[in-house]
Amino acid sequence: MNNQQESESNSVAVVPTTAQPDQDNGSPSAWLVALRGLATGVTWATILVTASLALEIDLGLPRLLVAAIGGFMGFAFLAAGEGLILLLWKLLGALFARLDLARGTQFLEHLPPVPVGRLLAAFVFIAGDVLWPNSFLQSIFLPVVGEMAIVLVGLTVMLVALARMNGRSRPAQLALVGPPILLTLAFVVWVVNPGFDHYVAALPETAVTPTLTIDDPGQPGPYAVQSLSYGSGQNRHRPEFGSNADLFTPVVDGSALFGGYSGLSDTYHQWYWGFDFRHLPLNGTVWYPAGDDGPWPLVLVVHGNHTMTRPSDPGYAYLGEHLASHGYITVSVDQNFLNGLTPLINPNYAEMPLRAWLLLQHLHQWQDWQESPGNPFTGQVDLERVVLMGHSRGGEAATWAAEMNWRDLTGLTNAADFGFGVRGVVGIAPSDAYTGPNGQQPLLKHTNYLLLAAGHDADTYLLNGQKQYNRLRFSENPDGFKAVAYIYQGNHGQFNSLWGNRDRGLYNSWLLNRGPLLSQAEQQQAARALITSFLQATLQDEVAYRELFRNPVTAVAWLPQSIIVTQYQDASLHKVSTSGAAAEGGLSAQTETLKLRDGETSQSSQAVRLTWAAGSQPQYTITLSPDQTAAWNLTPDHALTFALASVPGAPVAADLNITLETAVGESVQLPLADFGPILPLLPAHLVKANWLSGLSGFPAPITPEEIVLQSYSLPLAAFQAANPTWQPAQLQTIRFQFDGATAGAIYLGEVGVAPPID
Repeated sequence: MNNQQESESNSVAVVPTTAQPDQDNGSPSAWLVALRGLATGVTWATILVTASLALEIDLGLPRLLVAAIGGFMGFAFLAAGEGLILLLWKLLGALFARLDLARGTQFLEHLPPVPVGRLLAAFVFIAGDVLWPNSFLQSIFLPVVGEMAIVLVGLTVMLVALARMNGRSRPAQLALVGPPILLTLAFVVWVVNPGFDHYVAALPETAVTPTLTIDDPGQPGPYAVQSLSYGSGQNRHRPEFGSNADLFTPVVDGSALFGGYSGLSDTYHQWYWGFDFRHLPLNGTVWYPAGDDGPWPLVLVVHGNHTMTRPSDPGYAYLGEHLASHGYITVSVDQNFLNGLTPLINPNYAEMPLRAWLLLQHLHQWQDWQESPGNPFTGQVDLERVVLMGHSRGGEAATWAAEMNWRDLTGLTNAADFGFGVRGVVGIAPSDAYTGPNGQQPLLKHTNYLLLAAGHDADTYLLNGQKQYNRLRFSENPDGFKAVAYIYQGNHGQFNSLWGNRDRGLYNSWLLNRGPLLSQAEQQQAARALITSFLQATLQDEVAYRELFRNPVTAVAWLPQSIIVTQYQDASLHKVSTSGAAAEGGLSAQTETLKLRDGETSQSSQAVRLTWAAGSQPQYTITLSPDQTAAWNLTPDHALTFALASVPGAPVAADLNITLETAVGESVQLPLADFGPILPLLPAHLVKANWLSGLSGFPAPITPEEIVLQSYSLPLAAFQAANPTWQPAQLQTIRFQFDGATAGAIYLGEVGVAPPID
């Protein structure tokens, strides 16, 4: 081989790791400047965004240290991509040299691996929640706001780099730099803007006059309030449960129900908390009525799954103080040690039995205080009048705790270990994800139930508690009732003062549509009124407060000026079958299983969908058997009850008259408007743009409307007043007559006759 051949061979084998100038004058080309500028901008933006995540993910370390770790991790992710591309370039260079592919080598020479590697890594970082949706990997990627910021900064730095190239005129520089600046400003304005509310359904006008003569349950009660805290005495993060606790409690072993975590997650959890799942504390903050007029009913409130390093239990002080003023000992239970810390810890509902069991251990502790001398609650606690209340995952835990209290759960708990007087459960925007042994789910046959939910909930964005409401049976609770209160313009977090209106965390919540939301004060005022009414009816047997759920229009002065849908049903209801009903006058009737707004999840209930065209005379007639009416022994004190909901995608019913006929031909007709309005469709747009749906934990694409039936209660006395010759005891026909001048559709369900509430 001569020298020239040897030189040519050596030149092919060289694999550069940095870009070479591709212009004769030695200056880089525009595309190379753009590539490097984009990589530089993306790199610095990624470091800043990941560092700022320390504001949301508190690891229990100094903030500056966590921010530094976050920034380093972001850079390390990009550096890893850079290293992989460098290695790939070397392997490709060796391969091209062996195959004598000069063009391939030239391609590598002009495509620098450092910016290419960082940009590819950034692409994975940014697009990861799209590439791996609904997976654990999704939790390690950036919030969408951060991803958008990285892209904007990267493009801006790229265009600035191009603008600074030699030979650019001032107009050309402005043309390059101006658009990204305007785009960034538009992005900031869009993010800061709370959202839009032009679609929000208005509260219908009604001629119904408020008639409730009971005290407003949303106002403070007559008792002065005292407060204290109890705990194990060992808590490095919360002195009120540690050395400053007023009462000390033993630790309990919950490992049989949930043994904890493994690997790094377990190590971190034990380091942060200082205990494992065999030594769990019983911590709580108590608000209670001053004086010795007890024994007082007991209410336990438990939070949901939030970042474990940011305590959630203080967020219910507004409820604790309010309920105590009405004569209830109220405890905000600390279960923050069962919460997650993405991405290190993710319980994924496996801890649900332990959450529930711990509530019952608190009841054991209260039983001990009630029976033992030497504490403020000796003889002051009525454990036969108990309500368990929970928010989000805590709402599901409260339901399971009530079930454990009354029913054996195979392989988990025995009801004989408990048996407290749990009379009611309040689920505040609850989850409903855990399935117990052998597919068991709570039935709550022994307790009353209140579902308090929100239409603009961007966390539990499906009305999961509706399934629990429909599962409840009264077989062991002959005086029981259940209710739903759906606050249309409420959200998930504002039921907790600390969570506020950020249902998707500190960053992604900027992309939620928060424009339609009630203020936190309004939402919490509704919670006070509704929860107190439930407690008064459940624990104090003040049945007049049930009327707030049977006919909410009778208490409009107590609630925010927004739509609140209510359902009500009690054990005394005489259900009326619609199987033999007649649809006439152009009316179409079809029985449907109601679905939640994902279009897939069943509500565990059915309703009749009534549809009619314009110009028809639609009516739906239900005929009762004489044996039924004779057995019911109807009087003017009974009430006709049913529930209605507008049908998504269909015209809203304009008017409805109800006609009741007797076996001897006497008839009387009243408009529904005398008792309450037909509610419109209730759309809820949870994010600011549809393309956000399903990204980074945002709600998946769903229909805007949740189907929520509104209950109506029409006293038979009102019909008799309109026609004194009409006798309730002879009722034979119930006829729903719709205004057919325009097309319409409506869901009808839960038809029945309710005896008077005693």
